[in-house]
Amino acid sequence: QVQRGAMPPWFAAAPAAGHDSPWANDRALSARDQADLLAWLEGDRAPGDPATAPLPRRFEDEWTIGKPDYIVQLPRPVAIKAEGVMPYQKATVETALSEDKWVTAVEVRPTAKAAVHHVLVFARPPGQRGRGSGDDSGDGTIGFFAAYVPGNTFQIYPEGFAKPLPAGTRLRFQIHYTPYGTATNDQMQIAFKFAPKPPRHRIHVVGIANPMLRIPAGAPHHPESASLPVPREARVLALMPHMHVRGKAFRFEWVNPEGVSKTLLDVPRYDFNWQLSYRMARPLDIPSGSRLRATAWYDNSANNPANPDPAREVRWGEQTYEEMMLGYVEYYFPDEGI
Repeated sequence: QVQRGAMPPWFAAAPAAGHDSPWANDRALSARDQADLLAWLEGDRAPGDPATAPLPRRFEDEWTIGKPDYIVQLPRPVAIKAEGVMPYQKATVETALSEDKWVTAVEVRPTAKAAVHHVLVFARPPGQRGRGSGDDSGDGTIGFFAAYVPGNTFQIYPEGFAKPLPAGTRLRFQIHYTPYGTATNDQMQIAFKFAPKPPRHRIHVVGIANPMLRIPAGAPHHPESASLPVPREARVLALMPHMHVRGKAFRFEWVNPEGVSKTLLDVPRYDFNWQLSYRMARPLDIPSGSRLRATAWYDNSANNPANPDPAREVRWGEQTYEEMMLGYVEYYFPDEGI
């Protein structure tokens, strides 16, 4: 698994030789570390000195973000059948907060982990009750707040950064359950840690999507793209691509006002089994008048072992056998006052 690049799970293109990784959460093994690990595995695997070994990891039933300040749970359990396909389950929950809060860490946790593929949580501030808020936008681009996806179940924001959670906010859960042979129930939770005072910077999230995608039957390398204007100077904090099992590669680009493009994130080998967020080691300045462009490539051919039906034209849809082209951008405005 290490030799073929499946472990550790990290799919961003490697930085140029002699350059540091631009990603704060880069999981990739360096060439030297990989060589050392493989040499040890091929040898007698000597244990070394037990006195200098790291302490054993302890896995306790605790929140990864630490003790939460506030927990919201679905009001009633969701019944999950033993077999078959379930449509996405959607539930809206009142936060019941009496005052505005600033979120410094957030974590989503199901009670039946084996039956949950992923969860998206959207925030609807007071006054946003109808279509066009939360996932009711149809393409998931508006109101995204938190996720529970393979390899990415919590987020702790850097010091001085936080997301607003106004009093009266409603949380909209979009849950993808995958029956695994045993009927069960799940009652999803989301936990928050709050800042004691307003942060220096407010975190925003926007999605770039192409809900009109159309992937021809048998196409081995079909591209789809979408873009968004940048109306004022912004700084990018993180990027997260999302496709389904026909997803092959994904790229985020910045197109400056002169029309020159620069790659922000290149994922040459996308893996649906790991929905990763790529966090900048240093925020990247994007000037006003630019555009952010996302391009996705799909393998709808018989050479894709995960393809459920290469003879079928594929369009946008929620289920895994359908497709999405969605890229989330986390950013802040350096001139925004709190």
